[in-house]
Amino acid sequence: MNIVVCMKETPSTTAEKRLTADMRLERRKEDAVINPFDEYAIEEGLRQQEKHGGEVIALCMGPATATETIRKALAMGADRGVLVTDPALAGSDAIGTARALAAALKKLGFDLALFGSAAADAYGGVVPAAVAEFLGLPLLSFASRLDIEGGKARIERAAEIGYQVAEAATPALVSVVKSINEPRYPSMKGIMQSKKKPIDTFSLADIGLEAGQAGAAAARERAMGAAPVATQRKGEIYNGNDGAADRIVAFLVEQKVL
Repeated sequence: MNIVVCMKETPSTTAEKRLTADMRLERRKEDAVINPFDEYAIEEGLRQQEKHGGEVIALCMGPATATETIRKALAMGADRGVLVTDPALAGSDAIGTARALAAALKKLGFDLALFGSAAADAYGGVVPAAVAEFLGLPLLSFASRLDIEGGKARIERAAEIGYQVAEAATPALVSVVKSINEPRYPSMKGIMQSKKKPIDTFSLADIGLEAGQAGAAAARERAMGAAPVATQRKGEIYNGNDGAADRIVAFLVEQKVL
């Protein structure tokens, strides 16, 4: 089975976020990590490989320095990496990103393409659906369980009561949620082996796209302004037990929790 995991390099969730003059998120090499949501997709790709064999490819669109982040996916166990990088990709919005990933997936060929449910730097959650639309293939979204059998992908998706079941013939795209698994930590052996695993680099031309089809030139989203989140919190402190329980109940009533 040919499994491709689409991953993104994002700033660490603990890193200070700054915007550049053109209202883009400043991305510093020292803050770069695998998008936390994508770690679950990588783990699921490795688990499906353990069941069905084949190859796991980590696919990323990003700057040339993203090879170091791809190495982290290879250390987890992926067989090889592919980086789509091109100066013309700078400033891509969600649709431009999806168009580039779809073109790369088409070039690579796959039975199963896996995605995290969102990216920690944007939380749009629309890229998997847009990639599926560009490829004309089904998307099984928000999977909390995935089974591949008889040329079909079958997922369970959490619902308000119980779960929903959806299935589609492969090749298929699947986005996963955090409850699907627990990502493994790279072992020392995996880290050492990752240094020898190949990472191919594709430009826009390599995947059959022109500069005007992605990047800032094609972006339909524009950031017009930004301001720090302002929070004003007022706390109440009770020393001892006198009156504390009554005040907690009154507070919950005020907040319409009770």
